[in-house]
Amino acid sequence: MKKKGIKLFSLLISTMVFICNISFVKAEETSAYAYSDSATSNGVTLKVEWNEPVLGEPTTFHVSATGGSGIYKFNMEAPSYTNPDELAYESVADPSRGEWTKYTSECESQDYTFTMMATGTYNFRFHVMDTKAGVTYLRTNTYIQVSSPNYPSVNSIVQNAVTRCNSETNGSDYSKALWLHDWLLEQLDYDNSLKWSSAESALTRSSGTCQAYERAYAKLLSAAGIENAETRDTYDGHTWNAMKLDGKWYQVDCTWDDSSENYYNFNRTHLYFALSDELMAIAHQGHNKIYTVEGYATPSNSLEHNYFVQNGDAQQWVESYRNRIQENLNNKNTEFSIQADNSTYPPSIYGIQNGIIAYVMNQNEWFANGKKVELAAKTNDKQFDFTVTYSVDCTNHEWDEGKVTTKPTCTTKGVKTFTCKNCKTTKTEEVNALGHDYSKNWTIDKKATCTEEGSKSHHCTRCDSKKDVTIISKTSHNYDEGFS
Repeated sequence: MKKKGIKLFSLLISTMVFICNISFVKAEETSAYAYSDSATSNGVTLKVEWNEPVLGEPTTFHVSATGGSGIYKFNMEAPSYTNPDELAYESVADPSRGEWTKYTSECESQDYTFTMMATGTYNFRFHVMDTKAGVTYLRTNTYIQVSSPNYPSVNSIVQNAVTRCNSETNGSDYSKALWLHDWLLEQLDYDNSLKWSSAESALTRSSGTCQAYERAYAKLLSAAGIENAETRDTYDGHTWNAMKLDGKWYQVDCTWDDSSENYYNFNRTHLYFALSDELMAIAHQGHNKIYTVEGYATPSNSLEHNYFVQNGDAQQWVESYRNRIQENLNNKNTEFSIQADNSTYPPSIYGIQNGIIAYVMNQNEWFANGKKVELAAKTNDKQFDFTVTYSVDCTNHEWDEGKVTTKPTCTTKGVKTFTCKNCKTTKTEEVNALGHDYSKNWTIDKKATCTEEGSKSHHCTRCDSKKDVTIISKTSHNYDEGFS
């Protein structure tokens, strides 16, 4: 039946004990409600009635039964949703929690309400149980299509966000992933009731559990052309995203980033953006049992595109330790530890921050008494542990063949750097300027005309210099035969 732009498809599945009867029926109009569906099994009829759905407003479903013992228990499953022209239904709410798992007490009928929020198709399933009549599972299965420009589909919301993202970023995967992460966190709040768990709820109801954050971000990343996958921590009952940036996998937890805490020395809303598996496992310890298993699909070992590494905050954190590190290097300590400055933070905070700091420490170059040293930093709970390898003092340096580190030009000298094969000490030597290399062939700089002189010269083959600039005489007029 089609009425006022709303298409209704009904698949009614009837099951009694171990017997399954499947029938297809059309919705029918009644005097009290605009639409109804029904299913019958073993003398019991389940009937669902409702009026014209309006997006953004609650729709009431009146569920009743007749026949059998006359005493029934009813249940409504968590509705599911799919975008227009798709057959990819996603449960809007968590079907394993709360009201969706419960039957009513014994009664003759029950009213359920649900608000549809996005253009697309919603699937509703209602159940009745009449154990005295031997009916333990009887279900209606109804599909309702709804549409309104004021309530766009989930895909439309996603595409609009990605279009805006593309116009406001430099087009790199990192910048797009970060923009979409921040945009998503502005759209919703965590659902402490643990009811809403879908991209539909995240993007149209502004509410959701970790599953909603993960699914919405996955849709955004996919629409932006960024490869991604779900990371599901079955040990801790949590889920987040893995994303691939410039060929490397990173872990990102939008749920835990959605925080208003502001008593740390950094932007708390990006702590879980582009982490390695090792650092993510500090917050979600069950992940240790997941990413260490052979065949794990999204191994994340890099912090190159971590938020704090990219924006320079991590380097500033390193600078706060530089003097303490340098003091140990000047004393030629080969092993030493430094207490972390953030030890009063919760472990899931200081552990991740210190892991990022250690990564950047290891990216820096360190010197002792003018000689480069090999420094390795690692975290150890509330401190950093360091091991250092110093250059060996040479009494007779054995220099390599050297490498030109600054190329000479025609007029400026270059630099060649030599490294000792024994102690890695370096020295530099000047490389003479190349001087000009003028071509023997003339280059016409300006072509002569009938009214203006031209010029020619010898050009350097390496730069723009020229010499022997010579005037080219004007050419003679060459008149045509004229007109009679």
